[in-house]
Amino acid sequence: MINDKSVDSYHKLLESGVLSKRQAQVYHAIMTLGQCTNRHIARALSWDINRVTGRVTELRNKNVVEYAGDYKDPETDRTVNLWKVK
Repeated sequence: MINDKSVDSYHKLLESGVLSKRQAQVYHAIMTLGQCTNRHIARALSWDINRVTGRVTELRNKNVVEYAGDYKDPETDRTVNLWKVK
C-alpha cells in the first residue's frame, strides 16, 4: 500500500515538470513496488531493462530515489541494488 505522503510527492513532481514522462513512469513503479531492482521495474513496466537503468540514474541524480540495499538476483546469481523513493 502506498502512503498518502508518497502520492502527494509524486503529484508535486509531475505538476512541477521536474520529471519527464519516462522518469515519472519509473518513479511510479518504484513507489508502487516499494524496494525493487531494475529488473523488477522493467517487468512491472514491460520494458527492456536498458530503458530502466538510465531513468533510475536520472532519478537518483534528481535526488528522488535512493539506494535501499542489496538483493541477490536468483535469475542472474548476482548481487544488485534495490531502489526506493525518498
